[in-house]
Amino acid sequence: MNPPRTTAQGAVHDVDVVIVGAGFGGLYALHRMRGLGLTCRVLEAGSGVGGTWFWNRYPGARCDVESLEYSYSFDARLQQEWEWTERYAAQPEILAYIDDVAERFDLLPDVSLETRVVGTTFDEMASGWTVDTDRGDRVRCRFVIAATGCLSTANTPEIAGSDTFEGTTLHTGHWPEEGVELSGKRVGIIGTGSSAVQAIPVIAEEAGRLTVFQRTPQYTIPARNGPLDPGEQAEVKAGYEEFRAENQKMANAFAAKYPSNRINAGDVSDADREAEFELRWERGGTPFLGAFRDLVFDLDANQHAAEFVRGKIADIVQDREIAAKLTPWHPSAASGW
Repeated sequence: MNPPRTTAQGAVHDVDVVIVGAGFGGLYALHRMRGLGLTCRVLEAGSGVGGTWFWNRYPGARCDVESLEYSYSFDARLQQEWEWTERYAAQPEILAYIDDVAERFDLLPDVSLETRVVGTTFDEMASGWTVDTDRGDRVRCRFVIAATGCLSTANTPEIAGSDTFEGTTLHTGHWPEEGVELSGKRVGIIGTGSSAVQAIPVIAEEAGRLTVFQRTPQYTIPARNGPLDPGEQAEVKAGYEEFRAENQKMANAFAAKYPSNRINAGDVSDADREAEFELRWERGGTPFLGAFRDLVFDLDANQHAAEFVRGKIADIVQDREIAAKLTPWHPSAASGW
């Protein structure tokens, strides 16, 4: 459990560093700054740590990076002691991991929860910052680190009539902590991006009727998720340092065990290209985008990948009309799940 807010309302504090956000980045920044001998205060709007994994509690939420890679590397003991259960961890497991890290390294005393930053002012004469919060607190510091990430602001569209809608309105980025009872209810989901791709099949199992409102069909790659093999986890842990080093050589700092192909899509035969796509489709996950070096840079190469996925949609979805609605025709720059 996370402690209550740790600052008195209207208090003034002086620290070396203010960190905005208590997700993966913010907590590591706190640990790192402490190691440099600096005093810190983390300001977090949520009632718990975890960042995107605190807010995104919607059904089916999980990470698209493998668990053994989507984890901290700064502490060898942490790497060895934490046991992941799935190839791609679900939100509850990731949040439990972050809570464990916060407790393990005694980070919570320097975290102010339910505290939103409303303004910052830089004093050139004093060469320092003043950070104001919605609780009336004022924190003076030398450095401000914005650890807010790219997923901290939920986009709630302005839809005509939404203000008179008498049903329950939810957003995947602000899912209620206590959960939502959807059994037997009529549910509409707007959008088919990554969050919707994860939520739709899970909600469909519970809802009485589910309607999906889609603007643009998406390219999706199967995750091939499942229980994490204990032998594989032990093997990675036995050489974690080398494992991390190989990942650092990758463009996205992960998926070293599924390295990107160093040849272009047009440099192989049709049969060999199809075989490479099929191999990566069966492996699952984002390494599909590394099937060929130019897949996300060259339109012709991209069209080969797009056509392959379109063929998979046609194979999977037996209803031709529905398959057509789900088939994208724009370039496949990235994939959801």
